[in-house]
Amino acid sequence: MNAMKVLDQLDRQIVAALQVNGRAGWRRIASVLDVPERTVAAHGAELLRTGQVRITGFTLLPQGGVLDSAIASVRCLSGMNRMTATAAAARANSVFTYLTTGDADCVFELINERSRSLSVLLDELPGLPGVAGVDTATILRLYKGIHQWLPGILDDAQVRALTDREQRWEPTGAVELAPLSREEQEIARLLALDGRTTIEELARATALSPASARRRLAHLQASGRIFDRAVIEPAALGFPVEAILRIRTFPGRTESVAKRLTQVPEVRYLAFTTGRHQLFVDIACVDHAALADFLMRADWTEDAVEVDTSIVLQAMKRSGLRMDV
Repeated sequence: MNAMKVLDQLDRQIVAALQVNGRAGWRRIASVLDVPERTVAAHGAELLRTGQVRITGFTLLPQGGVLDSAIASVRCLSGMNRMTATAAAARANSVFTYLTTGDADCVFELINERSRSLSVLLDELPGLPGVAGVDTATILRLYKGIHQWLPGILDDAQVRALTDREQRWEPTGAVELAPLSREEQEIARLLALDGRTTIEELARATALSPASARRRLAHLQASGRIFDRAVIEPAALGFPVEAILRIRTFPGRTESVAKRLTQVPEVRYLAFTTGRHQLFVDIACVDHAALADFLMRADWTEDAVEVDTSIVLQAMKRSGLRMDV
């Protein structure tokens, strides 16, 4: 529910193009949108300059190890909600951090190396300022990541024209990730700051040739170690009502519900987790009526035993980037 003015049609299209391919050049985007390149370049540069959209390269465990991801739902002491969320957002291993309505005042995702998970969950999280209680759920499978959210602004042909590769996501805990090399870690660091850093800039910073830098980046992307993400408030694209759903399904119906939800444009993020509720969902809707319609009339609700819904009041962090500073 972060307050933000809705972008005009062209700006929404440019952002949608960057969601598909955060490193696409303005000429390519202009061709896909059938808009003059100079116009697209001017609008795109302004969107980036003002921070209305930020492009980042999100890297999985640059130090290597076995990936462990968890959702933390935190109950805060009275009046401490914002302080707790700020502390959670400040953690280097937090991916998103939301202030929410409902039983949990603050919700965030953590990515840990498995050997660190016990200490993080048992010692560090309860020690955050203002924490009254913490419930954690381990992510067993990610059905849809934020990098895969396409809000329906572009048609299928435009999406295909902008897509270079399917961005893979290795199943949580399925493989042990090798440490990135020194050059790869520097590439990851630079792209985290600016996902549109050019190949030439990456080459200079790593003392690699442009061809080698391009190959290293392509390998990181193809292997699922780094993802392009266009970070923007859903409200700016016309989806001001963001909600978190925790869904408990009938036995044997979780996979069916998950597959149907992945096809819904409003669904930004969908994970299969441990705990009472099997599915954790982040959705964005045009208004409360659309959210109500999504909850009451969609076919997936027939297989749901329980749906707990919380409204996102403020995003303190998205895709590893602070939104509150």
